[in-house]
Amino acid sequence: MSSSSVSSGRTLKRKCLCGDEAVMKPSGTDLNPGRRFLGCPKYPKAKLIEDKANEYEKKATEYESKAKEFDNMTEVYEWRIKEMKRVERKKIKEAGTMERNFWMKLLVALLVLVGGCILFNYGVREEGIALPR
Repeated sequence: MSSSSVSSGRTLKRKCLCGDEAVMKPSGTDLNPGRRFLGCPKYPKAKLIEDKANEYEKKATEYESKAKEFDNMTEVYEWRIKEMKRVERKKIKEAGTMERNFWMKLLVALLVLVGGCILFNYGVREEGIALPR
């Protein structure tokens, strides 16, 4: 994150990549214990912020994936609702057709009955058949 340079006994002021002035810090590694180096004054916090940013990015990707899944589910449910409405309209139409058929059959039956009665009465009068009372 930072760079350092020391020449002929005088220290040069160096800036970190974040823009702040670099500070001397002791190394905590097994390879160079206690060795001093120039580092970012925000390092522990900057690292935590970077880790949090990565965590939030991961969560954002996860939520984006869930949002896409939700959108797909919404499309499926919208299609199902549309299909249910289509089937319902079809059933209503069939019920209307069945009702019309019932009334048409009833009308035809009544016409046949009335027509039969008229023909029967006409036949009785013409032929002079006496009906039992």
